[in-house]
Amino acid sequence: MTKKQLESRYQEHWTQLGLTDEIVLMDHIRTIFEKHAHQADVIIDIYKLVFPDWDSIKKVDEPPEAGSSLWKFICGQFIDFDSKHHPKVFKGGIWLNNGFSSNSKLDPWELSFKNCQVTMS
Repeated sequence: MTKKQLESRYQEHWTQLGLTDEIVLMDHIRTIFEKHAHQADVIIDIYKLVFPDWDSIKKVDEPPEAGSSLWKFICGQFIDFDSKHHPKVFKGGIWLNNGFSSNSKLDPWELSFKNCQVTMS
């Protein structure tokens, strides 16, 4: 799947979910965290949010890039989540190690697939 196709698929998916602005997106992301007890389940759902064809993806070598506000919001949610559910781990570590890249040149809530490398099954 090309980078343009990846971007088009996520945009269609967000439209179907009604994710029309950052407030609605933040609420949706909070809901993802609320429905899980383990950080691995949360990060998979975050990836499914931008890769609606997640079950057809074999590997993500380079993750999407997120604007600063989006990246920081998700990181903060992981820190809060880990404080509650995984108090003995480095809070937010799974996002730092496996989450999206941060790109301050993007709009604050923007996603980019420019450097994203995905291998489909």
